[in-house]
Amino acid sequence: TCLSKKKLRFEVGDRVECLVGDGWMTGIIKETDYFENSRMAPYQVELDTGDDVFVNLDRDSHIKESSAPLVCRGEINGMVHVMSKMMIYNQQYGTAEKMLQERVTLIRSKIKSNVQHKHVNSWRVDLSNFLCYLSEVHQATGSLHEMRAALDEALELIEISQDKSKSHRLLNVTAKLATHAALTSDKYAALLFSEEAIILARETTGGHDSFRLGLMMFQCGKLNVACDDRERGLEQMSEGLEILTRLYGRDNKHIKLMAEDHLKTANPNFLEGEE
Repeated sequence: TCLSKKKLRFEVGDRVECLVGDGWMTGIIKETDYFENSRMAPYQVELDTGDDVFVNLDRDSHIKESSAPLVCRGEINGMVHVMSKMMIYNQQYGTAEKMLQERVTLIRSKIKSNVQHKHVNSWRVDLSNFLCYLSEVHQATGSLHEMRAALDEALELIEISQDKSKSHRLLNVTAKLATHAALTSDKYAALLFSEEAIILARETTGGHDSFRLGLMMFQCGKLNVACDDRERGLEQMSEGLEILTRLYGRDNKHIKLMAEDHLKTANPNFLEGEE
């Protein structure tokens, strides 16, 4: 008779902790007696990060039961979204860059290795968002070449997406491309991206007033004036100011400053005449 195989301690679906490198990571048993490329392992574990790892020994030194609650990939990515935005807001750019870069590298690898995976589209959405956040870090630290590279990659991912958030993500990236062009003193590229962003902003708001649309219109108008299309520029500044005035009222101090800016742009001799 054949000798019976030693029974493994865990079954598919069990929640475990396994030793990965120098630390312990949680996950679930994905497969037992896993065989691949002439290699046998007691377990294949899907980590909470979404990565698959082999566990070579069925011992407590390598794998043990876990009571930690299940954390899905969506929750992990959601946490990175929230934490990175908080770090950027608090100007913790080094920490934000490290966290975002680790996540970007991981998702890039997952997409490359699992092009046909059922979740690949959601991974692309997360990756484009993280790249957009990373571009903000690069902007704040003056790394404009890296900022553009992150935005270009994000744009490529968005263009092949078919999700409901596509138009909003495209708007975010296009607006940041306009900012990058302005920072690199390319006013004509800044104008081109700004005009595209306004079209996208109108689409995403359904034609309703919004602070973002009003501000974009006003800033794009100033760019058109700088690019020698004075008539269009003044019309856009006026329309943007009207939107913001409807939202915040004429007595708002920021609206007053923008109204003065518009008046000065329309009549450069206004202040001299006042004197």
